[in-house]
Amino acid sequence: MPTPDNNNTQQGKRRLMHRRAIDCDGYLREDGLWEVEARLVDTKPFLQRDQFRGDVPAGTPVHDIRLRLAVDDGLVVREAETNMAATPFPTCVEVEGILQRLVGEQIGRGWRETVRRKIGKLETCTHLSELLGPAVTTLFQTMSYGKRPDGGDSMDSHRDTTEPPFFINGCHSWRTDGPIVAKIFPQFATKPREAE
Repeated sequence: MPTPDNNNTQQGKRRLMHRRAIDCDGYLREDGLWEVEARLVDTKPFLQRDQFRGDVPAGTPVHDIRLRLAVDDGLVVREAETNMAATPFPTCVEVEGILQRLVGEQIGRGWRETVRRKIGKLETCTHLSELLGPAVTTLFQTMSYGKRPDGGDSMDSHRDTTEPPFFINGCHSWRTDGPIVAKIFPQFATKPREAE
């Protein structure tokens, strides 16, 4: 894969046409809640003539969408908000309050289905929905070392559990028949599948 600044590929020269940046920060708040702020910014490297916004100079955000979620230790959403600082259409800002429907819901198995059930496709912004994914995985990473992270292991708070943590069987490395679960969570390990 070429480096970000290299505009030469095996197929020839290329021209940058769009840039999307997603930035997420996770926090432990003074009140004990965990919080994530996520931002999605889309820009074009050329002047756009826009029927709603007029001339949009190169580098001006097409989308500048932010969300904030605060959860408790059980991953129950306690606060949710959105800010649509830049959008291509004036109607986009009408969805700013939609994440409030997620307050009281628990993030974990079935989360995507919960979001679909609570927020209809035509009631939200595609980009806001997409931003929920990295926001939630950032929350998991934020919470992974617990509230006293210095010198600890990210699994310290999970090792003696009798219920499988939400991430077990969530990806290749965390599959129950793999070496990671066998080492860290032997109580949930299963025998490796036989090669076919």
